[in-house]
Amino acid sequence: MDLRLHRKGPLINDELSTWVTAKQRLLGKYDEQIQVTLTQGFGEEHKLVLSVSRFEPGPNDRTAYFWTDKAGKRRSKEMPPYFISDRAGAREAMYDFLVHARSFYLDGLLANSSRLIWATFDAASRYDPFGKPELVVDAFNLWVASRFIESPWRIVHGAYQMGAEVTYEQNHRYHDFVPVTPIMDTQLDEIVIRDLLVPITTRFLKKLKAKIDERKPEDWLEIHFAVFIMMSNVGWITKDMVAQTTEKGLKPGNRHGTLTCGYIHACKTILSHYHYVCAGPIPFVTFKYHDEGDVNTKNWTPDQRAYVQSLRREYARQTPERRKKIRDWAKLVMYEDDGYWCYQMLDLEWEGNIPHNGEVDDFTEEDFLSSSGTETRNVC
Repeated sequence: MDLRLHRKGPLINDELSTWVTAKQRLLGKYDEQIQVTLTQGFGEEHKLVLSVSRFEPGPNDRTAYFWTDKAGKRRSKEMPPYFISDRAGAREAMYDFLVHARSFYLDGLLANSSRLIWATFDAASRYDPFGKPELVVDAFNLWVASRFIESPWRIVHGAYQMGAEVTYEQNHRYHDFVPVTPIMDTQLDEIVIRDLLVPITTRFLKKLKAKIDERKPEDWLEIHFAVFIMMSNVGWITKDMVAQTTEKGLKPGNRHGTLTCGYIHACKTILSHYHYVCAGPIPFVTFKYHDEGDVNTKNWTPDQRAYVQSLRREYARQTPERRKKIRDWAKLVMYEDDGYWCYQMLDLEWEGNIPHNGEVDDFTEEDFLSSSGTETRNVC
């Protein structure tokens, strides 16, 4: 399966690598590298340490951030010209950061999610049938690494040496912290996408298809967890797209992009395999009955039985409004509810041709690389 599960970011062209190569030739003009420590605010004890160097800005080098505040006013913040000058070291640091900070991201970001979603992530994190559920681990890594290119990176040590200052202004986008420079932000996206998201996604999709095609009953729970995590991931991605384009003052309409349609196609393709090839939702017919005896659980593994029973209890605890929301997922707006795709896994009567409730944006890859402000509307 060749599906879109993340943005291409700076990988859409070679401009970044060309730019970095040119700047590195001039490194001797400035002092040695500076060590900076970064965080996104999750698990403060786990920080990302990188080496950066000053560069001479050219006429086309962007050294400021631009955005639209809540009052509709265009704002900007100038940053000192620094870039990540040790990419190999940054790549290794990012690998380590993913492994050590993963649980903090999951706990912090899912704290306010639906209990049904939280319960599944919790069960998946404890799932360990034979010591190494690689498909689930890859799904978790994809989920967390995808957040690395969404939340702003903050400099917690090294900003003073760079000449960067904290902004103390209420309602300011960067109130009380120092962001990385625009080029560092682009470089971090490139490292995360090229060295984490691309290889993990390729491996994940290959393993997922193989597991589904084998149709082994004992693999059902691992497949379910992996697909659930990925559906949640896309829910977070589309919500972030709204946040980013709103800040940049970008509006849908005549942009002719297919970014979101690509995510929709990916989700529907995975869900089709889940529903029609491995009969994924069948255990959840328990949601329709009060007596568990109505469903044949004879061939379930203990892990499968325990999970379905726990999720059934969690479903029963939901308010009538929340249960209706889960059942009537087709009435939800995918940009507003990160459970939009997850809930579709529980629907025994799911069909892939059910349209999204509302219009679908047509933002492009480039919209998430620059602060341009043009105008999207599309239907998938």
